[in-house]
Amino acid sequence: MSSKQAVTVGESGELYGDIKCQTIVIGGLVDGVVDANVIHILSTGRVVGQLTYSKITIEENGFFDGKTTLKGNSLQSKYAEIEHKYDNITDTKVVDIKVEENNIN
Repeated sequence: MSSKQAVTVGESGELYGDIKCQTIVIGGLVDGVVDANVIHILSTGRVVGQLTYSKITIEENGFFDGKTTLKGNSLQSKYAEIEHKYDNITDTKVVDIKVEENNIN
């Protein structure tokens, strides 16, 4: 579904699939991929899937489970790189070396 206007999913409404619009207000269930500049999930709204947005609000008790992408975001995660370096460090063996003191009497 594609719209240049606002889309509203009412409390008893269900939308399955892909939607591209300017603004979406979700009071019911959305299961799919949403691409909108403004996404507003109401307290009765439930979303499962993928969201691409410029601005998002989720009211208290609103539900979202999935992946989000902020439009125009230049910040990139370094988590995978750091995790890989950490795994390489922790995979090495640590040798316990005991130094014995020489008893000189």
